[in-house]
Amino acid sequence: MEEIKLGDLPFYWRLANINEKKNNPVKSFFPFSFSFDHTVDLLIQKQNEEVMRALSNIYTQNENIGYLQDDNEIAKPYGTDFIKYVENIINTNPNINKILEVGCGGCVVLSHLKKLGYEASGIDASPFAATEGKKKGIEVITDFFPSQKLKEKFGLIYHVDVLEHIRNPVEFLKNHHDNLLEDGIIIVNVPDATESIEIGDISMAMHQHINYFTEFSLRNTLTSAGFDVIDVKKAGYGGSLYGVGIRTRNPGAIVLSNEKSNNHPFKEFAKKANHSIQRFREINNAFFADENNTIGYYVPLRALPYIAACQIGYKFRFFDDTEHWHNKEFDGVSVKVENFSDLKANPVSHILIMSLTFGEVIKKKIISEFGESIKVITLSELIG
Repeated sequence: MEEIKLGDLPFYWRLANINEKKNNPVKSFFPFSFSFDHTVDLLIQKQNEEVMRALSNIYTQNENIGYLQDDNEIAKPYGTDFIKYVENIINTNPNINKILEVGCGGCVVLSHLKKLGYEASGIDASPFAATEGKKKGIEVITDFFPSQKLKEKFGLIYHVDVLEHIRNPVEFLKNHHDNLLEDGIIIVNVPDATESIEIGDISMAMHQHINYFTEFSLRNTLTSAGFDVIDVKKAGYGGSLYGVGIRTRNPGAIVLSNEKSNNHPFKEFAKKANHSIQRFREINNAFFADENNTIGYYVPLRALPYIAACQIGYKFRFFDDTEHWHNKEFDGVSVKVENFSDLKANPVSHILIMSLTFGEVIKKKIISEFGESIKVITLSELIG
């Protein structure tokens, strides 16, 4: 079987307060491997039953592990862009009245749609979502989708950062037909892995994400699930893809096109990924060779796959501008997340910025403050 093994990767699903550590209901590390689904040209995580059980466990915890949260200032531009996109789809489909969000978390988007006058409800396995829904006057069913508890039909079903978590995304999307009106619309919002796959970047790897979509594979997945694809496009902000489909009368009649994006897409990704891992190892070895150097990784979640693949010890610092991450740790990784103010108070000699989307923005910010006193390398420069 085609496979790229990264070794034991931290099982990220939350950050723990360093002064008030919580018991972790799952192991802190599990193996991770990339594989490929040729039926829809989709890069996937090779499925490990122990990991799948751990995922089912965390999704039922009383935690909001979604990105769109009321207290996440950095996520607000993502939410604003997606809400604008949803409003545009609704405005061009005036029959939409009842709306369902699958995996609604903090009910941020639902709350906005409710204020616009739509019948907005959600379904989420975590009790956290029901609590947030109650605060905002939104009905939330506590269950996984599909659910026997969900009896209604909707003009629109959407989800944000859900489909990448699903074990069988085609079957999951097929189940939406039962809860959609005959001309019902589905909107899918997923992380865009297109650039990472093209250049062999493994920073996107995390156990929660089973699927890594490109525009091509997202279109194939929607089509295979029996939707007439209206639109697949890159988000106006951040690194997401939006996909829109309309329910067909006979979903089983749709056949996936024989067109392929590449004859050997996985082999090409594997070759480039191995090169990226080797580059990361070489650069870090050069940094760590001088004991006077101090190393920091900006956007640490994206650094973890490389750290795992290269088996680098935790003798470095993490930096991130996500406010509610400050002074917290990833389970199993005893390195607190610092912010830009911490960096100013106690600079490092070298920083690797592990974000393709915001790498140049962060680099300019660091150089503006420190000039040439900190050696800065972005992920794009690292991969070459």
